[in-house]
This record gives sequence, structure tokens and C-alpha cells, in this order.
Amino acid sequence: MNDRLKPYLAVVGDLPGIPSVASKVMTATADPNTSADDLRQVIETDPALAVRILKVANSSLYAFSRGIETLRHAIALLGFRTVENLVMAASLRDVFTNFGLSEKLLWEHSTLAGAVSARLSAYGPIDVDRESAFTAGLLHDLGKIALANSAREQYSKIIMRTYNEGIAFRDAEREEFGFDHAELGALVGEKWKLPERLVHAICYHHHDPADYPDGPPEAGRLIALTAVATRCCSRLGYGRREAIEAIDVMELPAWSYLDLGMADMDPILEIVEEEAKNAESLLA
Repeated sequence: MNDRLKPYLAVVGDLPGIPSVASKVMTATADPNTSADDLRQVIETDPALAVRILKVANSSLYAFSRGIETLRHAIALLGFRTVENLVMAASLRDVFTNFGLSEKLLWEHSTLAGAVSARLSAYGPIDVDRESAFTAGLLHDLGKIALANSAREQYSKIIMRTYNEGIAFRDAEREEFGFDHAELGALVGEKWKLPERLVHAICYHHHDPADYPDGPPEAGRLIALTAVATRCCSRLGYGRREAIEAIDVMELPAWSYLDLGMADMDPILEIVEEEAKNAESLLA
């Protein structure tokens, strides 16, 4: 752990915990003996979450041939992993202790990054597990959420610096705190007992995936996909106050790591725009 991080955590208090319903859903979906009724009973303890899943199941994103009227039917048709992803996306909002404009944009960016990562996981040469891609994209900025919760005033200043001075978030965070959101986010992921590959995707999504220490190739590709998907969202302005056209995604080491070339840029940006429209139901 970064030495500057230890005293900081001691001062600001505990990190956010994963919402209880999301934790129970993750436990249930990991159990091969869990039935659709078992999962339904867990989700029904949060009526708002149950309504959201029904809404998504009936959205144009899935376009089932007939209306889905019951939560059990929605779970059976969507599948456990998709339901788990939807629960995580909805529950992520509950992690915020405040929910102003900055927090709303951060939540939207994270949720869209998850949807885009899942869609791109099967694009061309990328070949990454879809469910891992969704979760890594969704949770890549957990550290920003932790900072927004525990040091909101300081973090608001960082946000203003990024817009007014054009300084990168990580640089501003390091100047202010002595560490960045990726380092802190990895600690949150460890606390939530996320799989190691997801913790590493959170920790290294700003790094060259080729520098990933002693990791298997599939883990490096998850890191690379998280980097590409999140930067594409930022470039197009999804979950940001405005588009950041200066971002050249093709210059990222992650781009070539995934065996992507110049011809892939326009198709991938089109996919991001399409997926952003499809994901509106996750943000409702």
C-alpha cells in the first residue's frame, strides 16, 4: 500500500461498503444451487431495484417478443449474470453519501463504461469475458467515489482544476492526496472481496497493460479493454460535462495491446454511441 494512503485512510475513516442487496445477489449468483426463485426473493427485499430490473427487461435493449410482467420471468430470461450486472449498476449509486451533479456524472460515466465494455468484449480481436468486462468498466472509478465521499470539498477542487486547468485527474489527485483514485479504488475492491482480476483492472486501467505484473494474458486484456472503453466514453463526453476530443484512444498502449488498428476507431466509437443510447434504462 502507498505509504501516503495509510494515514489518509486513518484520518478520513472507512471506505464505502458494497450495498447489502448487491452483496447478497453476488453471493447467490456464485452458488450453483441458487434458483431463479431464490434470486427473486433476495431482490424483492429492495422494491425499487425489482422495478428497475423489470423496466430493463422490457426495454429496447433486450427486445423480448412479449412483455415481462414478473421478476422471476425477468431473471429467467435475462440470466443470473446480467441480473447481477444490473444490480451492481443500480447499487453503485447507493455508495455515494452525496449525489450532486459531479456525483451524478461520475455514476453515469461508470455505468456507461460498464455497458460499453460488455459490448466491446466480443468486438474483433478483443475477446474478453463479457461479465468481467461489464463489472470492471462499472467499477473502474471506485476510488473517485471513495474520495468524493470522504473528502468532498477537496475533491470538488480537483474536479474544478481538471476543467479549468486541463490537468489530468490522476495528477491533481497525487498533488492533493499523494495517491490517485486507481490505487484507492483497488483497496475498495479488495474490501468488497472482488475477484483479483477485477481489482487489478481497477488498479491498472491507467497503465500500460504490458506492465501488468505477473498476470495471465486474459487479465491484461481485461485491463486494456477497461482503459479503451472508459477513454472512449470520456472522448465522446458520456458521463462528463462535455466531450474531451483531445483524447486520442489509438495512442493508448491498451489499443495496440488488444490488436486494434486505425480501421477500428470509427466502428468502436459508433458502438460506444449506440451502447450509450441503449444503456439509458440503466440510468433512469
